[in-house]
Amino acid sequence: MTLEQAATALECSMSKISRLETGKGLPKQRDVRDLTRLYGKAAEGRLEPLLRLAREGARAGWWQEYTPLLTAEPFVFDGADRYVALESDASWLRAYDPTCFHGLLQSEVYIRGLLGAVLPHHPQDEIEKLVEFRLRRQEVLTRNDSPLEVHEVIDESVFRRTVGDDAVMVRQLDHLIELSSLANLTIQILPFTAGFLRATGAGQFLVLGFDYTADQDVVFVESHSGTSFLEGDFGVETFKRMFEDVRARALGPLESLEWMRRERASYQP
Repeated sequence: MTLEQAATALECSMSKISRLETGKGLPKQRDVRDLTRLYGKAAEGRLEPLLRLAREGARAGWWQEYTPLLTAEPFVFDGADRYVALESDASWLRAYDPTCFHGLLQSEVYIRGLLGAVLPHHPQDEIEKLVEFRLRRQEVLTRNDSPLEVHEVIDESVFRRTVGDDAVMVRQLDHLIELSSLANLTIQILPFTAGFLRATGAGQFLVLGFDYTADQDVVFVESHSGTSFLEGDFGVETFKRMFEDVRARALGPLESLEWMRRERASYQP
């Protein structure tokens, strides 16, 4: 169906349809209903989640007050607006962490130490604002309405790379051990003995999944050169396979919990 055909059927301009398709325009709920009806059964089957997105899109996300800071420089899994919106709406998350703990698993002191190291020239009030932002992100783990299901594979190197000092690392380990009791969180450790895997070369990445539409799963990769979102056939399945590979080679959840307890005990009181 051409832009002209769609616009004629909806009695609107072609530019409006184009803006909606390219994400430059915000659809009203009536637009969503009319378009799904026009596009047929496959689209109508997604009507309810699309209407929900339209309703939520009309509201400002809680994260928007932090956007100026998030767009100033790249941060570890703190992409401005789009990533946080996806994370808030996702049903599940699969992540491989070879450099630092994922933001959803970081204790407050670890967050502060990490941001202080990554952003040494930022004033302390900005650092504190970003700490606050990341702590608010973590609410997806314990929200009453369908908490985010998270499966993390953490490379052993993350535990060996000190952030802050030993006291910070102890607090972080205690935090991870406490989080392990959450039914919606699975943590696995990938030991050095697992060898070099394809994911090791890929670096830190995650896959976000949405139960209401499997074909909208998204891979998110962030570095100091910018952020990347992969969708559809553009690499999503490749990253899913890489995650399954590291998951299979990692210690099991119970073994990982015991590993973290031994690691915690290795620190001098």
